[in-house]
Amino acid sequence: MTVTAPRLPDAALAHWDLGQVFQMQRVQTGLMNRSWRVDTSSGSYLLKLFRDVTGAELQFQFHVLQTLGASGVPVVLPVLSRDGRAIILLEGEEFGVFPWVGGRHRSGLSMTREACRDLGSVIGRLHRTLHAAIPADRPPKAENPPTTEAALQKVDRLLELVAAGRGDKTGFEATAEQTLRLKRGLLVRLGDRRPPDLAPQYTGYTHGDLHPHNVLHGPDDRVSAILDWDRLTISSYAREMARAAVFYFTYGDERGLDCDRIRAFAGGYRSAFDVGEPEIGLATHQLWWDRLTDNWVIEWHYVRHNSACDHLLPGQTGLVKWWTIHYSQVEQSLMGR
Repeated sequence: MTVTAPRLPDAALAHWDLGQVFQMQRVQTGLMNRSWRVDTSSGSYLLKLFRDVTGAELQFQFHVLQTLGASGVPVVLPVLSRDGRAIILLEGEEFGVFPWVGGRHRSGLSMTREACRDLGSVIGRLHRTLHAAIPADRPPKAENPPTTEAALQKVDRLLELVAAGRGDKTGFEATAEQTLRLKRGLLVRLGDRRPPDLAPQYTGYTHGDLHPHNVLHGPDDRVSAILDWDRLTISSYAREMARAAVFYFTYGDERGLDCDRIRAFAGGYRSAFDVGEPEIGLATHQLWWDRLTDNWVIEWHYVRHNSACDHLLPGQTGLVKWWTIHYSQVEQSLMGR
């Protein structure tokens, strides 16, 4: 057996009946949790050390997975230990084991319209099941859209930081300044298009981080598993649907979004769980405003001194500009029209 993991994960693994262990290899993904692929005589598994969500929150997450799995939503259910537990506590650390699921992460731009519709219907069934089986015990956290004045003040503060940092040779400085000046102009011209302070009508538990890296697709591009539930939260169903569509169907440049594929995706979603056009319209409006007023990549670079995401800025800027011009087209597509 080849073991490339420290003693603690190896000791945790002994609590499961998985057969002879051939290899344990660290999976180099995840910022908080740690995972290992374990190949055994009974198959391949994922051993996960939970750090981001623990205790009662983790137990609730597993309850959600069991509920979704029983309803046919493609999730990965934990393997029970020898004494029937989904979680093992060892030296203050919590571990779980899951079957290793094959598949690939996909960009929606390479998927057929049928596959896009299937993706939407899976997310719709996910929301429908959570809405019916695990109703929220509290309203979502109130987050009113930033005012135009506050957004302009933030842009001006960031422009000052960019000006003070003259000498950047990577090109990021010029891109950041262009982005901020573009957004400032849009905010001055379109400040009256701020979304109203309306609460969504259809809310409940949602995945919280639905994007292509948290979804696996099989050879036919149908969804084989929805992964990584550590951001499980109470939120607007329509907002999560719209956000997932933007992640899946963006070109990542000035071409914006593939509205034909979004239309198929939204049609699949609404065929499984229809929250209505007013709710989708509100979510679309809020998401567009968030993209216009948010400058997190620039803030990371100049405030946190973290340039790991600098490469995302051109695509984000191109999307905001394109989306503003084609706002009605995006809204109609997210309604499945």
